[in-house]
Amino acid sequence: MVATPGQQPQPRMVSWSSQAHGRSEYLRLRSVVDALVRIAEHPGDTRSFLGEATATVMELTRATGAVVLMAEGDGALRVASARGQMRRVDRAAFGDGQTLARACLASHQALHSDFALTDPRMEGPARAQCSLESLIATPLRFGDQVLGVLEVCSSVPCAFDGIDAQAVALIGNALGGALGRQVALEDNARLLARLESSLEATRAQAREYQDAALYDALTGLPNRTQFLQRLDAACRRHDRPEQFALLFLDLDDFKAVNDTHGHAMGDAVLRETAAALSGRLRAGDLIARLGGDEFVVLLESLRHGSTDMPAIAQGVVAALGHPRSIDGVELRIRGSVGWVLHDGRSDASSLLAAADAAMYRNKRARRRKAAGNPAGNPPASPVVSEAL
Repeated sequence: MVATPGQQPQPRMVSWSSQAHGRSEYLRLRSVVDALVRIAEHPGDTRSFLGEATATVMELTRATGAVVLMAEGDGALRVASARGQMRRVDRAAFGDGQTLARACLASHQALHSDFALTDPRMEGPARAQCSLESLIATPLRFGDQVLGVLEVCSSVPCAFDGIDAQAVALIGNALGGALGRQVALEDNARLLARLESSLEATRAQAREYQDAALYDALTGLPNRTQFLQRLDAACRRHDRPEQFALLFLDLDDFKAVNDTHGHAMGDAVLRETAAALSGRLRAGDLIARLGGDEFVVLLESLRHGSTDMPAIAQGVVAALGHPRSIDGVELRIRGSVGWVLHDGRSDASSLLAAADAAMYRNKRARRRKAAGNPAGNPPASPVVSEAL
């Protein structure tokens, strides 16, 4: 207002409605900023994250419906989260061009329609069936990628103003960035899970290879390699005599079993021998198959080795000689046993050789007794120890 001479200039009057409108726009923009911060810092999973995003965009605009559509590899659009009127839209309609979503994805641009029912960019009955009068669609960008589309609707023509359009675009940008990071995190988690699964499979295979290297495939007992490792460790660990003993077992006339009944029966006899030893000896005793029909046992923590071992050896011979049916054939497993106590100085190879020699002295004694027993009665089973 221009003042005439002699008059004081009058202040310009701003209407209450203008002030209120400005205040309202400020609050709406402030709410958008707050929403952007919440979206950027959302800690949840993708499902809850998208649900909160669609709820937020409806709160901040005049929208009566909102949907987040994810772009698939073949160009299809998948509904990830929908609210309000958008829940009534057939899911195929978004990809069939019946809303702005398809055009938005193709152009990578935000699109706005005030009169959706007559908008030539869309076709199909979904607009009329679901009362989609106003639409805004904005791409969800993550770097150079467009991950999908955020679309809002209203049942009123010209429902959205400039702030609504800005809010949808800003939320779409924030949502695209946060969604890209969230998807990347979940992809990384799935990748790590697959890697962990692959590593576990590799570890399992390594265990199988280790088992194959350290266990006898026929009986499941430790093999020569593992037994010698354990025996060597025991020899290094003990520095006083008679703390542990080594028992050596060799089956008698095992070749005759193979020749008479076949190698399958021979394998069954070896498995039965392993089971008999495991059933007779302590759980902590290490039983192994050296190869062929030779078995060895490492017996640790012996209180009175010199008196305990003869009874243990006799018990092994008796357990093996018990009549049993193996694959339908009645057999007695006979074996020669020798044992030796560790003297606190000998190494593993010396101890094994001494037990082996004791076993062969036993075997020769059994044969001599059998040769002097023409009646064919079972010979006695002397148990021999070897002094180191």
